[in-house]
Amino acid sequence: MEQQSMQKYQQLQQQMEQMQEELQNMEQRIEDLEETSQATQDLDELEEGDEVLAPIGNGVYAITELKNTEEVIANIGGDAFQKRRLDSAGDLLDEQMNRVQESREELESDLEEMQQQMQQIQMQMQQEE
Repeated sequence: MEQQSMQKYQQLQQQMEQMQEELQNMEQRIEDLEETSQATQDLDELEEGDEVLAPIGNGVYAITELKNTEEVIANIGGDAFQKRRLDSAGDLLDEQMNRVQESREELESDLEEMQQQMQQIQMQMQQEE
């Protein structure tokens, strides 16, 4: 019985580590969405002709001139993109953030349950000694 308990404990521990890594990824995703949402709000305050930095990858930016401050191109899933008005893009970002936050809450709940299971296994193993 102790061997089985130890194996179950180790399995739970590995699952928790994976879930904690996933939780960190979700936290980063939420942070990215918040930054993007703020950037769309900031864009609303700019005018056509203003210069901005446009990321082209790996921390490299191009200095560009705005031609349209009312619309952006938004990823709507996978490799699909769509032109959207700023307010619509903000709504899309809010929806994405809500989905990620809901997933994070579910994951946090699952982690709590696993911690409780691990505590029960520890108590059983201590009683068996």
